[in-house]
Amino acid sequence: MEDQQLTEPHLVAAEIQDLLLDTPDVEAFLTELARHSAAMFTKPDNEVFCGITMLRHRATATVASSSERAQMLDELQYQFADGPCIHCCRVGTQVHIPDFEKDNTWPEYNDLALANGVHSVLAVPFPLTDDTARAGLNLYSERPNGFDQIAVQRASDYVQQASKGIQLAVLIAQHSQTAANLRAAMASRTVIDVATGIIIAQNRCSQAEAVELIKKASSNRNVKLRDVAQAIVDSAGGGPVQTHFT
Repeated sequence: MEDQQLTEPHLVAAEIQDLLLDTPDVEAFLTELARHSAAMFTKPDNEVFCGITMLRHRATATVASSSERAQMLDELQYQFADGPCIHCCRVGTQVHIPDFEKDNTWPEYNDLALANGVHSVLAVPFPLTDDTARAGLNLYSERPNGFDQIAVQRASDYVQQASKGIQLAVLIAQHSQTAANLRAAMASRTVIDVATGIIIAQNRCSQAEAVELIKKASSNRNVKLRDVAQAIVDSAGGGPVQTHFT
């Protein structure tokens, strides 16, 4: 079944699409994708752990993993700011270490991987069209030579088939973050506007003068503009200010 799924791209693409449609958010989708990927490459005599690493805005993070162990294996690399999975994402090239005991590329990480019972890794970059994000699929095995040339080719084919799902997830995450930033900005604007109105009423000044008073208080106290505005509203008995979206 595994071989059939990985040699027929439309089957994998359909499964990834179903995962995207059936999960409530991007984080859940990526977690299910990591589990799906681990299951696709696991054999009765070779359990595979999977992590998905993403590089955005120069920050690297494990955004999903098939298990706590997979997440730990990814995050161990962050101690050294380098490693097979980080290099895979950063450079956009496949990294295959058949046996950590015989590899010297990242000796400190190799020692930690071996100490945690992992002997081989295969990291394959997702081909993303969005220049602001890079991602990689990280497959770990407890066995030396856990990924033969057939598995390496299958993994390369698999990420090609799954890449559209990742691209959609990145796009959704970007839109969600933009919307969240917009809501936060509007909420801050609302409380500042209310505080400005209070100052105008109390001091019989112009809007520009009221805003300038808030800015000066923010600068002198080294406190965020929104927090100063909220304190003014609180002192006037206004309480928490809500932004209503229609």
